[in-house]
Amino acid sequence: MVMELVLATPDLPTPLLLSALTVAVSVAVCYVLFWKQQQAAARRAPLPPGPRGWPVLGNLPQLGGKTHQTLHELTKVYGPLLRLRFGSSDVVVAGSAAVAEQFLRVHDANFSCRPPNSGGELMAYNYQDVVFAPYGPRWRAMRKVCAVNLFSARALDDICDVREREAALMVRSLAEQAARDRNTPVALGKAVNVCTTNALSRAAVGRRVFAAAGAGDEGAREFKEIVLEVMEVGGVLNVGDFVPALRWLDPQGVVGRMKKLHRRFDDMMNGIIADSRKARATPADGEESKDLLGLLLSMVEDEGSDDEVRITETDVKALILVSSRRFRSFPIEAMF
Repeated sequence: MVMELVLATPDLPTPLLLSALTVAVSVAVCYVLFWKQQQAAARRAPLPPGPRGWPVLGNLPQLGGKTHQTLHELTKVYGPLLRLRFGSSDVVVAGSAAVAEQFLRVHDANFSCRPPNSGGELMAYNYQDVVFAPYGPRWRAMRKVCAVNLFSARALDDICDVREREAALMVRSLAEQAARDRNTPVALGKAVNVCTTNALSRAAVGRRVFAAAGAGDEGAREFKEIVLEVMEVGGVLNVGDFVPALRWLDPQGVVGRMKKLHRRFDDMMNGIIADSRKARATPADGEESKDLLGLLLSMVEDEGSDDEVRITETDVKALILVSSRRFRSFPIEAMF
């Protein structure tokens, strides 16, 4: 007696079979990728402690509007060295001076390069400034230019008369305000911030950010608007930098603002550079400009400089952008 075994299969539509096969393959691929990620995490060195984050976004939604205060509160819970996950990137936070010294001084060569981001690409002329440029001979040469001509004691001495004039203008403005109305409180913090910002901007490009009262300087007004917007946009944490899948969507509108702001800044700097070159060609009373822009332009025109460290006009704009970021040490709301 012969027995035959017949396997009967249900008569399913072809699209349904293909869909089921696609789902099965997708689940298998996700499982394999997850397993490999877990294996890689098990092999690498343990990371510092930190809070659990959201799916995909990580700890980005937990930062809030005042990131520095949030990080300070987290150090009270997890210690001075903690880990956060920003999208697909792991971020290690140094929450004390001793830990920061390990990153910035002891092991500075290992942490000298900043990760790519939209600010360095779109605003800093594709990583041409000393903040976002990759570490190397050119970065060291650019940093030396800033250290000698902008941050050194000699550079501060060179603009001593600028600081004295701005301080005198501040005192005169406060005295006039007090003479008009002795009962009105004086906004001393705002006056000091405006004075310091003007001193820095005159040291960088030879013009004031905030024009004197009643001056009606259109150039100063435009400079002020652009500098304040650079300060504001530069402080925004762009989600697209940490979640590449969202970058093209630009959910916060940061990339669009940066592109528009970069065009405005570039046009403004082209005008300032043209004015500076014209002023240097016909100096008033034989005086030579001592601002950073004048020094950088003289280096651009220097034919004998090494090609590896040669300063271009684009480098000049990027370095001026760095100097304008120094204004971020003053709160924007204190200037109004």
